[in-house]
Amino acid sequence: MTTSQDANQVPDDRFIRFEVQDGSRRVGCMVSGEALEAAAGLALPSTSLSRRRSFDRFRTLINAAAKLKLAGTAQRQDGCLILESEDLRRVPPEAGVPLFGSFFRDNSRAARVLPDECGALAAAASDDRA
Repeated sequence: MTTSQDANQVPDDRFIRFEVQDGSRRVGCMVSGEALEAAAGLALPSTSLSRRRSFDRFRTLINAAAKLKLAGTAQRQDGCLILESEDLRRVPPEAGVPLFGSFFRDNSRAARVLPDECGALAAAASDDRA
């Protein structure tokens, strides 16, 4: 009996596979575990579950990096596009996208950022009472 692998996993677990749309075609891509560790600031050695969570959290950034790399490639490849941490660092910051290296969570009651009526982000009042 054969077992089927998750379509998003490479057998060696060093990469996570995904696809992006490039015009009318879909391009197969892989992001390295090292890039996911760097993007999320994961402690080393990281687990496959923590890298998967990093992939889910940074999916918008990863898609933008893939499209940026595709746009910068003079020759279209039929192979798989591989993203490393340097590719993720090249993506300009956008509203609503987690910043590279910003996965850690602060459990303190620091000011939270909330959207106002117009959708702009504004810091919420702190819950701390001095």
